[in-house]
Amino acid sequence: MTAGKTDRPAAGHILRYVYLFEEEFRRGRDEGVKERFVVVVGVEGSRYLVAAITTKGEGRKNAIVIPDEIARTAGLVPGSAIVISEFNRFTWPGFDIRPLMKQPGYIAGRLPPRFTAKIIDAIAAWGAAPVDRD
Repeated sequence: MTAGKTDRPAAGHILRYVYLFEEEFRRGRDEGVKERFVVVVGVEGSRYLVAAITTKGEGRKNAIVIPDEIARTAGLVPGSAIVISEFNRFTWPGFDIRPLMKQPGYIAGRLPPRFTAKIIDAIAAWGAAPVDRD
């Protein structure tokens, strides 16, 4: 699969999504504050698990920095990081997925399988709980 295709995403694919952080959810919000990149970290039938990608993750215990070469190849800003302490869960396509601006489809990029596996393992090790978006 390549960027811009309308195929259903798989683990490692990067999407545009209005992510709802757990802290926002606990304060009573039911919508995220802004659109951001997320990475698919699991697919269970039509249920998708996505983790937030942030540009403010360096030095945070709950985030893994994406190596610059991987970030550039995936179309992300060098220094980006993936939050591993939480994730959103929703039924595809959901209300918060955003189409790409410059091409058709939803898949903006992809992380390498080994790096994706590292992220998935880190989320499991953290014991992260989902923020359910359905």
